[in-house]
Amino acid sequence: MYGDLKIAVCDDDRAFADKAEDMIINLLSSPERCKITKYSCGEDLLDGHSAEKYDIIFLDIEMDGISGMETARVIRKSDDKVIIVFLTNYKEFAAEGYEVGAFRFIVKSQPEYAYIRNLKSIFEEYSQKHKTFEIPDRTVKKIVLLRDIVFFEVLNKRLTLHTAACSYEYYGKLSDTQASLSNDELFVKSHRSYLINISQIEAIRNGDILMKNGQTVPLSRVYRKSVIDSYTSYMTGR
Repeated sequence: MYGDLKIAVCDDDRAFADKAEDMIINLLSSPERCKITKYSCGEDLLDGHSAEKYDIIFLDIEMDGISGMETARVIRKSDDKVIIVFLTNYKEFAAEGYEVGAFRFIVKSQPEYAYIRNLKSIFEEYSQKHKTFEIPDRTVKKIVLLRDIVFFEVLNKRLTLHTAACSYEYYGKLSDTQASLSNDELFVKSHRSYLINISQIEAIRNGDILMKNGQTVPLSRVYRKSVIDSYTSYMTGR
């Protein structure tokens, strides 16, 4: 589903960094496909991330030199996709962390079972962000991230997959595409000829839906309730 996982652990407490590395390795089903790099300061992490582009960064907030928060701000200027997890001895940094899109704060003094629970959640978030859809084309293999798909539409047995950047056409049935995505709750029908990504909805209107890429898709009476229910669940995290 996705390539090798690249993780950075940045903490000037070497013992804690080693402990974090051990827990991460023990949780992964394929640790051999994970590269973990440890840093003791923000300056070195910035150099490393520029070269490696890590998928997940565990970052201590309080370090000598550039702080973890400032390090995160610099990273976010060029990378809005990496998952940043702050390591801290305190809880009062939470509000500031939202400014840099921190996924989670992990308090260092918590018991090990809490670490494991947090790590599982972080890896699940990574997995969700990297789920893909392979376009069934015999001539060209094309893979698209699910999060980038806005909607599918079908006309005369020809399907069009729309992303914000471009569209791809292929032959097939919308029902087969829906079945292949049945394990992903983001995709629902809004019309017999449209399958939409609810995370890409901008606004639900009377007879259509405005998507985040500016396009509109029809919303039939038959599917209106299921679309609204799915969107409400997505927005409220239920």
